Amino acid sequence: MSNNIYTIADYLFERVAEAGATEVFGVPGDYNLLFLDNIIASDKLRWVGNTNELNAGYAADGYARERGFAAMVTTFGVGELSAINATAGSYAEFAPVLHITGAPKTKLQDRKLVLHHSLGEGIFDNFAKMAESVTVAQAIITPENAAAQIDNVITQIVKKQRPGYLCLPADVSQMPIYPPSTKLDLQRDNNTSEQALSDFKQALAKFIDGKQTTLLADIKVKSLGLKQALNALVADTKIPYATLSWGKSLLNEQDERWAGVYYAKVSNPIVKDAVENAECLIQVGVTFTDTTSSGFSQQIDQSRTVEISENNSMVGDKLFAPISMKDGLQALHEVLTSGINVIPKPLKGEREVYEQQAADDAPLIQQDLWHIVADNLTENSLVFAEQGTSYNGMGPIALPDGVTFHGQPLWGSIGYTLPASLGAGIASPNKRTILLIGDGSTLLTIQDIAVMLREKLNPVILLINNSGYTIERAIHGENEIYNDIPKIDWQSVPHTFGATEDTCVVLKAKTAGELKSAIATAKDTPNKMVFLEVVTAVMDIPPVLAKQAALF
Repeated sequence: MSNNIYTIADYLFERVAEAGATEVFGVPGDYNLLFLDNIIASDKLRWVGNTNELNAGYAADGYARERGFAAMVTTFGVGELSAINATAGSYAEFAPVLHITGAPKTKLQDRKLVLHHSLGEGIFDNFAKMAESVTVAQAIITPENAAAQIDNVITQIVKKQRPGYLCLPADVSQMPIYPPSTKLDLQRDNNTSEQALSDFKQALAKFIDGKQTTLLADIKVKSLGLKQALNALVADTKIPYATLSWGKSLLNEQDERWAGVYYAKVSNPIVKDAVENAECLIQVGVTFTDTTSSGFSQQIDQSRTVEISENNSMVGDKLFAPISMKDGLQALHEVLTSGINVIPKPLKGEREVYEQQAADDAPLIQQDLWHIVADNLTENSLVFAEQGTSYNGMGPIALPDGVTFHGQPLWGSIGYTLPASLGAGIASPNKRTILLIGDGSTLLTIQDIAVMLREKLNPVILLINNSGYTIERAIHGENEIYNDIPKIDWQSVPHTFGATEDTCVVLKAKTAGELKSAIATAKDTPNKMVFLEVVTAVMDIPPVLAKQAALF
């Protein structure tokens, strides 16, 4: 609060803090400068300036995945359109981010003046309309609607776990308003029909009884805050389980009942059999995408499935609605532990015991790379894997229990993970971020390394130098120039963005032995950024990616 006047901007940022944020990401611009002062004056929020608006959106996305809510600020037109790609990704991948954009003063808008950052047509709501498709709630703030719309948009973001949009004119932001007198209602709506739930439980018990059963889980469990409930169910039963790569790290991957990550046609035989040949396959929060199902190659007979979704549940082809996922999962837990004859689907086949393929002094290959990385992760590791060789390399490998794994397999915007890992590192300072990213992707968002250093974060950045867009080469154009990138002196990059010997260790690995040594150094340097350039051959790709590329 500035000048002892409680303003609309004060109200907005008080609600932002109440929703769970302690930082706000963004880029300043003349239309938002007035209310950036309100953030600076707040005793609940801290401003984290990014190097561009797209990076701010990605950082907010990563923060939201860890914290459950995030906020970013951009300026009108040029700023918000730069960020809208990130907002679309947050919408597709269930990241609850509030995008606040500063707009021209209302008296200037009313006169339909030709203002900078506009299209010069005297129209000032066209960019807000663009946000409608990638947000669950939107509002242009006026003195009359401010409290109601701010509360509604933030509430919808949290309840639906997707982004929202507020356009705040510069003059409106400084107008007086009364402080909120009640807390926000951030509890998710529960429209479960008791009769539907009762009928579902009866059908469920009859359907599962005596059948060999497997559980398959996915990202929606996490986005709806039900990871703990899912793990409690697994702990109280004996059935085997798997996830899609989108839901990786939802469940303990070190347990003997862990079948693996299901990639449909290109899956490891053990997980493929566990999922596709179960007499009863329980799907919780599952959405099949082309990338997570290897081009929709799953072979799952719906008549053998139980599906628990966000707003309904199914047994075979019979629908029970409305039932919230929370209540459906609880009903499943009760039925599975009620004494009926639940038969765990036997996991068939020998588990692969990976042995290093190349000698320690031989050129590093990706098969070895990802296993070496996984073997050195600890329970507080916060892993961001860029879509491409990194995501597909780590996906099939069982991670230590407690590791958090993030990627962006649906939206798949390259460069996402670097600023997203920055945001997540700020949101969860008790975890160490491990960023796995290719050289081509890094070039899109590399500037935020400077922000990581300014924020005194300690990520381990494994930059895979394989001379270009290897995932694209695998799909098409192996030797075409459009899959090449400029040559970069990666060893100089951290220092270009402000790194010193006190804040960063820069390393390089061309062999498995050098990689192991570099990782040991990273472990011994817990309070600094570790920038590790890892060199692999241009067309050396993980086995799963090779198989998927052939399908695509």
